[in-house]
Amino acid sequence: MRIQIDQLLSPGACSDARASFERASVEDFLGNESAAVPLYEASLSQGLDVDRENQARIQLASSLRNVGRQDDALGVLLEFEFSTEYLPARDAFVALALWDKGDGVQALRNALHAADPGLGRYRRAIGAYASELFDHRHP
Repeated sequence: MRIQIDQLLSPGACSDARASFERASVEDFLGNESAAVPLYEASLSQGLDVDRENQARIQLASSLRNVGRQDDALGVLLEFEFSTEYLPARDAFVALALWDKGDGVQALRNALHAADPGLGRYRRAIGAYASELFDHRHP
């Protein structure tokens, strides 16, 4: 797979940022998150288009979480203004990182928030329940 991606991303085929992003994605897919992290970081510093930047930040945060760097993952997810279509994924990955840190209540609130677009007529009720979770945690 690595050989194939190198052939597809030969010099001139795409930008350095895109090549770094695609290589990071392959390493991530192969379960080598520690190799993916610096490639995602390189792709972001080299400048990606808006859609791939959103993807790279979410995938970087996921990889950081998988290598035990939950605080760094949260920073990547919370310090960037994601496009609307990526907000549910961001919230879901925030929930996972918070869960790993032992903050189950806040993780559940984020997971419920991530589910919001698909809640339809139950959106208001679930939002109220999520708020109650926070209120119960901090009496």
